Amino acid sequence: MSFSAHTFETNTVGGNLGFSFHETVSEGREVYFLGKFHEKTKDAQVCAESIFGAVMETLVNAKVSDAYDLFEDALKFANIAAQKMSGNISGTPDIVIAFFDFHNLYLSQSGESEAYLLRGTNVSQITETPENPKVLFSNILSGQVAIDDTVLLSNKRILRFLTANQLVDIFSRSNFLDASNMLRHELTTSSDEDCLVTTIGVGKQDAETKSAGFLSKVISKGKDALHTTSKSKKIEKPIIEASEEESDKILETEESEEEDFPEESTNTRSLKVGDVITKMKSFKPKKNLIVIAGTVFVVLVLSMIIKFLVNYESSDTKQLREELSIAREALVQADTFLIQGERQMAAEYLMKSKQSVQIVLNSKSKNFRSDAQFLLADIEEKQLQVENAKKVEPQLLADLGVKNDNIEAEGLLDLKGSLFVYDLKQVYKTVRNIVEKGIPLSEKETLLAGSVRADQNNLLFLTDTPRIIEYREGIITPMSTDDESWKKGIDIETYGRYAYVLDPVENQIWKYERRRANYSSAAAYNQGADLSRAVSMTIDGSIYIVSDDGTLQKLFRGTRADYEFRDLPSVPFSGKNLKIYTTSELDFLYVLDPDNARILVFVKGERFASYKKQILFNLPDARDFVIDESGQKVNVLTKDKIYEFSL
Repeated sequence: MSFSAHTFETNTVGGNLGFSFHETVSEGREVYFLGKFHEKTKDAQVCAESIFGAVMETLVNAKVSDAYDLFEDALKFANIAAQKMSGNISGTPDIVIAFFDFHNLYLSQSGESEAYLLRGTNVSQITETPENPKVLFSNILSGQVAIDDTVLLSNKRILRFLTANQLVDIFSRSNFLDASNMLRHELTTSSDEDCLVTTIGVGKQDAETKSAGFLSKVISKGKDALHTTSKSKKIEKPIIEASEEESDKILETEESEEEDFPEESTNTRSLKVGDVITKMKSFKPKKNLIVIAGTVFVVLVLSMIIKFLVNYESSDTKQLREELSIAREALVQADTFLIQGERQMAAEYLMKSKQSVQIVLNSKSKNFRSDAQFLLADIEEKQLQVENAKKVEPQLLADLGVKNDNIEAEGLLDLKGSLFVYDLKQVYKTVRNIVEKGIPLSEKETLLAGSVRADQNNLLFLTDTPRIIEYREGIITPMSTDDESWKKGIDIETYGRYAYVLDPVENQIWKYERRRANYSSAAAYNQGADLSRAVSMTIDGSIYIVSDDGTLQKLFRGTRADYEFRDLPSVPFSGKNLKIYTTSELDFLYVLDPDNARILVFVKGERFASYKKQILFNLPDARDFVIDESGQKVNVLTKDKIYEFSL
């Protein structure tokens, strides 16, 4: 398998910091190295040659036969070489190494460098961000290449400057050198950034070089033209294919050798080009004309059959290929809109891309399944950026199971820095990781909801009797009302000396005033809001109610205001386990969405609660949460534990 390769650099910045090497390890095995070092790197060329030299020495001298294991060993020695040069290397250099073993390709990268595979109308990124930034090369990606594939190595993300369709159009040219020159032109005009690129055409030809092999090359400052000569001090290797002039000399030499050895049998040595031509001249035309014509015809027919079989694909396979192409293009468009700040448009294109990928994944065919899975991961990662989402790792704060093996926690309250957890019967005080013994609030009643009255340093609990129970420093006080009985409800909140009970059955919020020894009669607070599906409420002077369908309502002085969520994330939230939280000191509304293991943050505006961001956490059993006064820390309650993390 032959390769045509070209390297160029656009908008060169700094000194001689970009390097590109190419060596042939053995028959069918080629190595390409592209690297860009940061400006403060000392002796960048020495660093580049040391790293590449370690790779080559391993590939040439190692006795490992398996190509993957061989490349893995080469990267280990490259990491060792880089570690020895760490005093000279500034930051993480952008390096990508490609190892071709016949039709198999193995890749590894560091820094921001990337590699792409162009096959037909599809453009695929075939590198990924290293998992361990402390190690130069920590990942190996492998796959197969085919004739007419194009592999691009770059120190920058080319798809930031050009679209996938532009790359396909550029490399659809039959002359690979012209295509490489066109890519250089497009990158130069579309971006002011310093971009170092190596283009590798698998089985492709240049008009001048006819897919010749290439010597090692080093990119120097100010060199805008394509490099095809060596600046390395290593011994130069011969070009794989000879020029026409050299071919004539070979033919003449072979003919003279045939004349010197007329008696030699063709069974004793392999025929060279000159041998074949010489022997063809000795054939008698009349006798062998039919044989030659028949042979040529058979070869042509076989070639056509093989080409047909290679290029044939069913209509279903073609459709799946087109869906992947649509998905990739939509992902590129989403990235473009995200860079421009058009988050809504970016989200729409991501949804389009995801739908096409799902068609491939849901098909019965296994074709392109691996490509679709990788593409889906890219889409989900891009969605996090579009929706300003952040993944966090919650830290365990307190284990409630140390006091009760069978605890089923229901709610979490924050009173002046101490956290209180309640289940159906008891309340547990925690101070950081210390959990105190649970205190039973009632033997017969079940606790439904709780709230805090900070100015009185006490907690309020709503039971199913119904009744309100107050708790303060170990003292339990069942409270009475001027009514014959308390109103039923599912949630309770306090504001000043008032307690508010949410009652979806009666489509009401009942307002009670705390008096010296009891509570007043219930007053109907809601005027105009539909609370039939309400599941949680919170107060900052106004009352915010979230329903199980994910809608928001606001009441001010009892009257329903024109208020709703705006700019919702692509993944909706709903369910009876939703919780909403805010205080008069906080500028945001917070919604706990346990089904999707996340907290959504909304800016409190005059008419809208506008989506700001979301925090994703891996706690599938979240039940309640609180936000500290600064709005920086979150505590999340599960069945028997309390976790915390930062916003």
